[in-house]
Formats: sequence, structure tokens, C-alpha cells
Amino acid sequence: MLKKLLKSLFTTFIFSVILTIAATCVYYTIAEKSKGYDYKDVIPLIISGALFLNLILLLMAAPIIFLSYPHIYSNRVARLLLYFAGPLLFIITILFLIPAQTDRSVYLIAGITFVIVHSWFYYKLVKKNN
Repeated sequence: MLKKLLKSLFTTFIFSVILTIAATCVYYTIAEKSKGYDYKDVIPLIISGALFLNLILLLMAAPIIFLSYPHIYSNRVARLLLYFAGPLLFIITILFLIPAQTDRSVYLIAGITFVIVHSWFYYKLVKKNN
């Protein structure tokens, strides 16, 4: 079970990084279109930012490792809390503590993308084990 959970967590990280980079590039293109910024200078910043934010989300989602214990996994409330509490707290924190709208939007893109991908793997995990 631990092997499945770790594989799920790191696969979530990889897919989330890729989707976050794509979504942030689209957001940047739409938000900064009229300002005339050079897109090639921003790509490395977007990639490093997506990696950094998703690494934070990966660490916040790390408590899913405790789901390898059958008595914790069988408790639905504990399973949901361990699986989703970290990434959802990240999103809630972004909503209340980040003042700049551009930063907030990019952070929310990363958080929401991670939660969506994380939810997909949660669905697959629960479907396989039940």
C-alpha cells in the first residue's frame, strides 16, 4: 500500500507541475498581453515557480503516507483529512494572506491544479481498494 501511495503522490506532483506550467503560461499570455513583455524571459520563471509551488504542495500532501496503515485507511474521515487537508489549507492560506492579485492568481492556479490531479488519484486509489 505504501508503494501505491508514494507512486500516486509523485505522479500527482509530475502531472501537476506540467499542468501548472501550461495554465500559468496561458494566464500570463492573457493577463500581460497588452503590456508588451517578452515571453521568452518569463518561461524560466514560470517553470521554476511551478516547481517550487508544487514542491510545497507535495510536502503538504505528504501525510497520505499514514494511509498505509489499514486502520487509518478504513476510516473515511481520516482518509479524506490526510489526503486533502494540506493542499486545501494551502489554497485557503493563499486566499487570505497573499495581497498581490497576480501572485494570488498564480498560486491559486498551482493549488487548484494540484488538488484536481490529487483528487483524480484519490478516486483511482479508493476505487481499486474497495
